[in-house]
Amino acid sequence: MLRAATAHDAWVPAVIAVALAALGAVLLQLSALLSVVPEAPMELAWLLGWVLLTWAVIAAAVTLIATWRSRLAPRAPVAPSIVLAAAAVAIMVLAAALHPPFGVGGGVG
Repeated sequence: MLRAATAHDAWVPAVIAVALAALGAVLLQLSALLSVVPEAPMELAWLLGWVLLTWAVIAAAVTLIATWRSRLAPRAPVAPSIVLAAAAVAIMVLAAALHPPFGVGGGVG
């Protein structure tokens, strides 16, 4: 199944979306843990976490567009790409819920 999925156009952006979302979520959690040290490392981890999550959103959108465009082509199955895109979205939603960028608790880790 994975060999067939790698031939699909949406596979690479789906893997990138999951990797960026996971790394961004880890950095946001790290920024929460670093809140007891001086401000610079915490702010850097928080900012990098949100930058990576933003790029993950873009990669997930590219995945969904590539999947949509190739839905009629008799090529490799798109299910693995859709599953990875759904995993990336779930990670992004969880990270955004735990570390809001604004409002109550925003930017404080």
